[in-house]
Amino acid sequence: MQSRRLKKNSQFRLVYSEGKREAGTKVVIYFLKHESDSVVPGFVASKKIGKACQRNRAKRHMREIFTRLKDRFNDTNLWIVFVASFRPDECTFHEILADVESSLGRAGLISTNG
Repeated sequence: MQSRRLKKNSQFRLVYSEGKREAGTKVVIYFLKHESDSVVPGFVASKKIGKACQRNRAKRHMREIFTRLKDRFNDTNLWIVFVASFRPDECTFHEILADVESSLGRAGLISTNG
């Protein structure tokens, strides 16, 4: 059975090496078509973001954004990794949402009417 999220290092490496990349100003998105029955996300926040509480907040924001947008994806066989390149205390949730939405739209992963 497919897990709800990407968890293994090998899964992330596969998406990074064989997938495509779409960069926004706040979040970088890597995606790969894969034999899965749904869109399977992974969330990354490096130590460059800040201390653990800041990294956890960044990942919570990205998980909430994915939850809001998951019904708009065009393809269901997809592994997608969201990499935070923002500090949560320096931008609002809606700025991050707009950045992710525009990046996914440029990549052709979500429908623009939503």
